[in-house]
Formats: sequence, C-alpha cells, structure tokens
Amino acid sequence: GADSLDIVELIMAFEEEFDIEIPDEDAEKMKTIGDAVKYLSK
Repeated sequence: GADSLDIVELIMAFEEEFDIEIPDEDAEKMKTIGDAVKYLSK
C-alpha cells in the first residue's frame, strides 16, 4: 500500500501534470490513491 509520503508525491505529480493546485486541507483528507483519483474526477 501507499504510505503518506507516496500520497504527497502523487499529489505533487498531479499538480504538476494537470497544472492545478490542491489545497492543503483537501490533500490532508487523501489517505489512499483512490481518494486522490476521486478528488481529481470532481
């Protein structure tokens, strides 16, 4: 499974790839890769 460092790195990669900024309060809610994917599909 992904640990918190993996999630942070994933969020940073998403921000760079999609030219977006994910607010810290939203990023803190992401505990799994699935959470990050669900956030991006909004």
